[in-house]
Amino acid sequence: MKNITRISFLSSAALFTFLFVSSVIAPKALAVGQSSMGSNGSNVSALQQFLATNSMIYPAGIVSGYYGPLTQAAVVQFQAAYGIPQVGQVGPVTQAKINDIISSGFGLDITAPTMINASVQTTRTTATISWQTSTLARGQVYYDTAPIRSDETTGPFQVAFVSGVSATNNTDVRNTQTVTIQGLQPNTLYYYLTRAIDNSGNISISPQNTFVTQP
Repeated sequence: MKNITRISFLSSAALFTFLFVSSVIAPKALAVGQSSMGSNGSNVSALQQFLATNSMIYPAGIVSGYYGPLTQAAVVQFQAAYGIPQVGQVGPVTQAKINDIISSGFGLDITAPTMINASVQTTRTTATISWQTSTLARGQVYYDTAPIRSDETTGPFQVAFVSGVSATNNTDVRNTQTVTIQGLQPNTLYYYLTRAIDNSGNISISPQNTFVTQP
């Protein structure tokens, strides 16, 4: 009896090892496959569950496993938000984008962070600009002695052109942003604006402001 018990234990351990190694070696399956109007099954359910995580994309939020008009409309909204041709079906491009978002762990986020509580502290040669963002983001500051020009983007998630000098910006994401500009001229008027970029690539930009360094 002891020998049988030991053999059973070893067999279970071997099975566990095999499953563990297999799960490591086996390629990770795509979370959402390709689908279109009239498709049904677990793949469509996975797509609907993903889309339903953002009510702006899929306000109905129905997970039925059937690819009907509501799901098609949600896919079109997703494609429009991410600059993908709005064909209303999940082809290779849309499938890749959805699975990239799932793999990133940041979720279906199309809302740019809001920026509040901005303040500026100056010395003769420096300016420290602080503000807060509604979500984790990287803070950026642009400045110049001439008014700053900012162009609108021509597509979703593109970074708009901003004139002026880019300060040494935050490289990690945070809610409280602090950027210090070095090497300024004393008693000088500077124009500046702030920008915040979250992990999903959403960008917000502030109106242009000014500060004057100390004499």
